[in-house]
Amino acid sequence: MRNQKGFTLIELIIVIVVLGILAVTAAPQFINFSSDARVSALKGMEGSVKGAMQLTYSKAAIDGADNEADDSITVKGETVDLIYGYPEASATGIIEAVDAGFATDLSNDWIYAVVAGTPADTIVMAQSSSVTPAGASVATSDITNSGCYLTYTEASGSSATPPVITPASIAVTDESGC
Repeated sequence: MRNQKGFTLIELIIVIVVLGILAVTAAPQFINFSSDARVSALKGMEGSVKGAMQLTYSKAAIDGADNEADDSITVKGETVDLIYGYPEASATGIIEAVDAGFATDLSNDWIYAVVAGTPADTIVMAQSSSVTPAGASVATSDITNSGCYLTYTEASGSSATPPVITPASIAVTDESGC
């Protein structure tokens, strides 16, 4: 009797077909990494903005600057402009509160645009890699067209309604914006 070793052609074809089916079903799970990264970065920035907002308000309350429509406090050696104790929607407000003297510059990875509003201003932020065209002179529409942005609407009114932070794409169920 002959002792044969190896696989038949049929066995090899079956293995190739099974591997092909696995690749087709598993590939979409791995292709979407960049979208997941943008969503995670947006959630991280949302947490940073909320944390900076609350810490700034706490410091303003301690300093007695939480009831005034226009004031400023010093956070880590940097001046943060306030409105009713919360950071303003400006470069010297919430952007400075989030960045607050850290060695890395927020503007390297994130871009923003201030939208004047009544009764409160809004700042729109996005990762610079998500926006086309990127650069210092980016328009608000460029940021909102990216579908992956965060809005910060400053406090308003004498009752000091707290700022509203809204991540645009996280509200979408399929997160297609990012």
